[in-house]
Amino acid sequence: MFTTISARNPIKSSAIQNLEVNPKTTQAIVKFNNGKEYLYSNVDPDGLFEVVIGDVKSFGKWVNKYCLNDTEVSSFNLA
Repeated sequence: MFTTISARNPIKSSAIQNLEVNPKTTQAIVKFNNGKEYLYSNVDPDGLFEVVIGDVKSFGKWVNKYCLNDTEVSSFNLA
């Protein structure tokens, strides 16, 4: 089950509209402010833990580090 992090965390982002994560499946769904939405798989469990417990100051930096710049992560365009 995915947890909507952006609903629980009041951090505003200039790039990220919505962030959902599923630590059990190591996946994240990211909806960008431009309307594009992606499913990322094989996201680092430590990064997922950080975002779930609220230890993230910037959604954009988190997505860059754990989704976009991690060569082990695969992505699928949802919208």
